[in-house]
Amino acid sequence: MTTHVTLEDALSNVDLLEELPLPDQQPCIEPPPSSIMYQANFDTNFEDRNAFVTGIARYIEQATVHSSMLADRRLANHINHFCWLQ
Repeated sequence: MTTHVTLEDALSNVDLLEELPLPDQQPCIEPPPSSIMYQANFDTNFEDRNAFVTGIARYIEQATVHSSMLADRRLANHINHFCWLQ
């Protein structure tokens, strides 16, 4: 059997829980509310452009190395498969 709880009853239960003393004397660790100011910068002139270019270059180099390794493995697998079929 389910009981229906009204919104007012639920909110009053929450208020009662907030007033409940903590038996182990633990402090409240919830931070005070604060606002965050965010300003989007759509300027494409990167201040750290060299680091960005270096990171992309390393990523492209690693991708190239991995793709060539995969191509070598695929070629070896194709050769093994072809020799096995004959």
